[in-house]
Amino acid sequence: MIDLARPWRECRVVSFDLETTGTDVENDRIIEVGVAIFEGGEVVERWQQLVDPEIEVPEIVTQVTGIKTSDVAGQPVLASVVETMLGYLGQGVLLAYNHEFDTRLLASELRRIGREFELPPCLDPFPFVYEHFREKQVTRNAQLGTICEHLEIPLDAAHRADHDAEAAGRVMFELPNHIVLPDGLGDLLQIQRVLLRQVTEKFNRFRRGREGARNTLGAVDEIIIELGAAYIYGDEADPVRALFSRVPDVRDLG
Repeated sequence: MIDLARPWRECRVVSFDLETTGTDVENDRIIEVGVAIFEGGEVVERWQQLVDPEIEVPEIVTQVTGIKTSDVAGQPVLASVVETMLGYLGQGVLLAYNHEFDTRLLASELRRIGREFELPPCLDPFPFVYEHFREKQVTRNAQLGTICEHLEIPLDAAHRADHDAEAAGRVMFELPNHIVLPDGLGDLLQIQRVLLRQVTEKFNRFRRGREGARNTLGAVDEIIIELGAAYIYGDEADPVRALFSRVPDVRDLG
């Protein structure tokens, strides 16, 4: 049981990231899992595992992550490593950058292999980065790579799960040195939900406006737009987010 009254920086935080075959949270597959466990803001344990998705890895995924079908062929399938993975994820408060993509895809994958697991609360640096850095034009966007560069956090192998997981965790623990955040885990999660809802609403307004312009003018570039993990990464889109790499930042919509 997670104690929501506990100071979040005192919690054991399990930062994780997934590399996958695409952006469809219901049908795409995990090809890599990365975990970085933090205590007191420092990494105390890491875990990384390539996973055989039992389907081809799309070329666009290989181009960005460097992970090829031949790299994952013969690796353990998800069902054979799921207990190890959940053992790590169940050790504390989860954290992921734009967590909704990762947690939804993870839940789908667990259902596919018949494994039930109740995900604990998940921290997410993204809405705080967007609100306090992108919105105030401190950074040009809210991409993980951009905020890592701004905060001088190493990210030497972006788009690999273990490196992205560690970088996301380091961003979360660095944020209180730059912005005011509540101490309590429950309070932080509540503010996070509000900020993420605001970002989603802005994006949805943009999408409706873009659809209206397409219907009226018939000349708008045909790009499928939805809020997902890809949106954060922009021009440095992770392959699972590549579909959204051309989407402009919602701050510039009006």
